[in-house]
Amino acid sequence: MKKVLFLGKRVDTISQAQYEPFIYYRQQLLDELNLTIKYLNIETLNEIKQLCQKYDSEIVFIQPFWREKPDEVEMILREIRSDYPDRKLIFIDPWSQASSKYFKVLPYVDKFLKRQCYKNRQDYHQKFIGGSRFTHFLANTWNLDFEQWYVGSEVPQGYEERIMPGWNLGTAKRYKKALQRSKGWLWSRLHPKNIDVFCRMSFGNRDNKEWYYEYRKSAIDALDPLSSNSNYRVAISGSFVDSLVPNSQYQREIKSSKIVVSPFGWGEGCWRDFEAVCYDCLLIKPSMAHLETDPNIFIEGETYVAVNWDFSDVVEKCLYYLEHNDEAQRIIKNARRVYEHYFENTKFVQTIKHCIY
Repeated sequence: MKKVLFLGKRVDTISQAQYEPFIYYRQQLLDELNLTIKYLNIETLNEIKQLCQKYDSEIVFIQPFWREKPDEVEMILREIRSDYPDRKLIFIDPWSQASSKYFKVLPYVDKFLKRQCYKNRQDYHQKFIGGSRFTHFLANTWNLDFEQWYVGSEVPQGYEERIMPGWNLGTAKRYKKALQRSKGWLWSRLHPKNIDVFCRMSFGNRDNKEWYYEYRKSAIDALDPLSSNSNYRVAISGSFVDSLVPNSQYQREIKSSKIVVSPFGWGEGCWRDFEAVCYDCLLIKPSMAHLETDPNIFIEGETYVAVNWDFSDVVEKCLYYLEHNDEAQRIIKNARRVYEHYFENTKFVQTIKHCIY
């Protein structure tokens, strides 16, 4: 039997979602991989090293807080690797983007897990404005300012293959449950699809408008032909964090929507993507073709509808699928099938096996 130590700072729903599969697959991890899991919440970086000393384990998963300084994270990982050369060290990156500020730890870890990573690992050697392919696109296309924003770091040559997709937001326990509950004739009867297009979004902080605000506002602006047309029933808005629609309204509306438009946020993948699939909505989203992620509900034309990153074709795609319901239903059903398949086949357990063997 192998002991696994999970050291993470659980500060929000995202960090919690990264640990939850270890809980609901605890028995399978024991039965199939002979692993026992011990989770310890960390408050400081120094605790990582202290807990590695205190608790004996063959494998350590480390998930720091995303605000930790990269140089300090590198130093801690370097010391742990020096002290425990035979331990498997798996780094769970807290950054939402396909890029990261923590690639300097690559020489000291066995795997570097991302919620989503570039399919072409050589992209990690590109010099992107802002640190990612997405921010580079925004800088070149819309001249957005990234002088104060950089979410990248240099990947040491030869270590890019240690970067691999772990598990994304879709493994959150609440979505696993929602996927099981939100099907059948009774669900459909209780949640009639009386909203054509849904796109409720946060613009972030009112006092700190950054590229994130500009990009998401452009999505709302692009959807204006639908918002201003009384022939369509829509729930489309962008709001700052102090004036968002109540969560009860958000949930009621998305469950009643035919189409969910889901722009990128800080990272490419969003909670909204998985809500769309859980509630049998057609997901329309900027192309994810450059990424590798799991559960992979992002197969263009099969599980979601891809649009241009500048939203130039988003209205066209919405109108097409509102008029071609049979095609929309095919994609919706495929997306649910792919998502359910991830859980039914315990693909998370397979990912952990790939990490440690």
